Amino acid sequence: MRARLRPRRRKQVPYLAWARYLLGRLLQVTGLMITLVAATAFFGTPSTVAMLRMMLIGVLFFVPGWLLARRHPDKGA
Repeated sequence: MRARLRPRRRKQVPYLAWARYLLGRLLQVTGLMITLVAATAFFGTPSTVAMLRMMLIGVLFFVPGWLLARRHPDKGA
């Protein structure tokens, strides 16, 4: 067996994969922040429906972000 003289080239990850991943992470963080604000802003108040609506908005940001950022672009398929 012959030794490899040149190092292997790393596969180039397209910019679109990185953009999708970073958008997903941004949506995840935004959803978590909205949920955190809803939990703290409505703590101890009787307006449960408003808190649940705001938390639902946070979840609606988080879930698409999670779907977009499931795979790190450097980890492959």
